[in-house]
Amino acid sequence: MRPLVLLSVLLVVASACQLLPPDVAKQVLPDRTDYKTLEAAYHVLLERHVDQPGSQQLLTGALDGADAYLAKPADQKGGNCPNDKTERPQLTGSTESDLVKASQSMDKAVAACSTADKTLLEEAAVDGMAKSMNECHTYYLDPERAKAFNQPPQPYSGIGATIIAPTTPGGPAEISSVFPGSPAEKAGVQPGDKVKEVNGKNVVGFSPDEVATNIRGPDGTPVTLVLVRGTKELTVTITRATLTPPRVIETSYDQGKIAQIAVSQLNGDVAKQTQDAVNSAVKNGAQGLILDLRDDPGGDLSAAVDIASIFLRNATLVDQVGRDGKRDPVKTDDKWYVGFNGPVAVLVNQRSASGAEIIAAGLHSNGVAEVVGTRTAGCVGIAQPRQMPDEGLLLVTLARMEDEKTGAPLNGAGRGVAPDVQATDDPNTPQHEDLDAALTLERQKIAEKPLSTAQP
Repeated sequence: MRPLVLLSVLLVVASACQLLPPDVAKQVLPDRTDYKTLEAAYHVLLERHVDQPGSQQLLTGALDGADAYLAKPADQKGGNCPNDKTERPQLTGSTESDLVKASQSMDKAVAACSTADKTLLEEAAVDGMAKSMNECHTYYLDPERAKAFNQPPQPYSGIGATIIAPTTPGGPAEISSVFPGSPAEKAGVQPGDKVKEVNGKNVVGFSPDEVATNIRGPDGTPVTLVLVRGTKELTVTITRATLTPPRVIETSYDQGKIAQIAVSQLNGDVAKQTQDAVNSAVKNGAQGLILDLRDDPGGDLSAAVDIASIFLRNATLVDQVGRDGKRDPVKTDDKWYVGFNGPVAVLVNQRSASGAEIIAAGLHSNGVAEVVGTRTAGCVGIAQPRQMPDEGLLLVTLARMEDEKTGAPLNGAGRGVAPDVQATDDPNTPQHEDLDAALTLERQKIAEKPLSTAQP
């Protein structure tokens, strides 16, 4: 009988609404708006995000995003209406009523700005809504960018560097890593360089994807960049080449006694590549290891767990805390364990994020490794991708991570993983001071306790 009872109630409500004035009826059971992607993203964030946001926060962010789109010039895919802004309705906290008010404000903005594209305006509003959560794991990818989400690196023609968002809002995007042997490395490009211009075009304020698109081009053609390094501006012309971004790079020091294993991104078969590199280093007589996670933005949680499990078994890496406050341990997978018993240093910087921070936190809290470098990004959480009606993706943070031993939150400004040995790379010198600090630490540890036979 329960389905019949439910159906009867729904019929009564629907009938009653027909008797109300149209504006009142819309407040009780609002019509669906024309912004299907905005609607879907809004409800996912309300119902799933770990921080339990309200309508005022999300829709204010959506309208902020719409305003940013209207102000942008046409050549940056903007509305080219810098003097137009969305009307700001009074948001009361009523979920559906507030959504209708925001959508009406967006409709008026499109009508007022003749050069505005309604689809792009909606994408900007969804982006602004995601950004209003003010944490790095919740973000929106438009349909074009969604195609490349979490895919293993593919060959492309460019300079051989990765680009991340600016450390200061509205500033220039930054070089986060440079591929060994790439045209960028040969031209002297360094991590931390800020990209001001590409072929004479000012790209300050552009997204990393937009900057990368401007830099890429046919194999063998030149591209000229203006970079900001510290207080200096540098102009470099680089010949593009066809490249496949590497994910694991092994480098030996001190006649093989110390192996540096750099992991650039956590996806695909990166755990197997890292395990192979560790096994190779041990076979070749390495007595100390540096796991280099500088500029690693993270990726798959499983890859982070598997890489940490190479160095640690039967242990909890971090605790996962959900929307309901429940704590669940993130544990190692012992099938990846190698059994290296020499000193390990985890090398990080302010651009080490997400899964890279889980590895660093887990190895540190379990006493397996010392952390060298600078405090990490403080961008640690579990995000779930949700496909939107426009074929884009909304990443939603479902859980946050906390240090397993201390319970300290790892996500947020000023948090992350603090180093045992503070070392900052100076962009104005050719040396890598943070790597030098890790090498010094490993040499000290090896001298104090030479490596015995490795465990099977």
